[in-house]
Amino acid sequence: MEQYRELYKDLIKQNITMVSDERFENILKYKNDVLNLKGDIVECGVWAGGMSIFLSKLFLTKNIWVCDSYEGCQDPSKGKYQFDDERHSSGLYSVSLEEVKKNFNKYDLLHDPRIKFLKGFVKDTLQPEICEIQQISLLRIDVDSYSATLEVLDYLYSKVVTNGMIIFDDSCLRESHQAMITFLEREPNIIIKDPTTDEVINIKELSSLPCGCYFIKP
Repeated sequence: MEQYRELYKDLIKQNITMVSDERFENILKYKNDVLNLKGDIVECGVWAGGMSIFLSKLFLTKNIWVCDSYEGCQDPSKGKYQFDDERHSSGLYSVSLEEVKKNFNKYDLLHDPRIKFLKGFVKDTLQPEICEIQQISLLRIDVDSYSATLEVLDYLYSKVVTNGMIIFDDSCLRESHQAMITFLEREPNIIIKDPTTDEVINIKELSSLPCGCYFIKP
């Protein structure tokens, strides 16, 4: 595991990711479980690509979907859902596809046929009639806003295999937190866990959550 720790520490040092050590370690805990499942690795919302680079190195036998608008957050008024407390304006956290590809190239991944760059807002790219993603073993959601979080779940949750892992990188944000609550109203059997302690969290009772909360699909 040490080689992967050296990798994520380098990604942090190079400012290619804003993800903390603890959230990388959470994925390392489930490495073998995910490898033993059918399905691709999907990250929605990649910023500069650091986490997707890490996942590409960690899961060498799986396709890696690198999904982002590469234009920052979408205009909140154009989302599928509306949330009164939305704070993410159009273009926030924008990193171009060209810049992300440069970062992949630094780690000798740019020409890896497993890597699938998917450009566009998730409400447009993930709809089943056009999306080529079939099965998912790990889904990482880092799209910040309320609507985009639910849009990812609308289109991809059914494709996550049983015992697949779903991570909410932005669970510490009120937009994502509320989207999780809305989603649990549809899927009441889901158990959300803390990424550091693995303790079960009642997200309806807490005013704030840690970043990186996750669940294993029942």
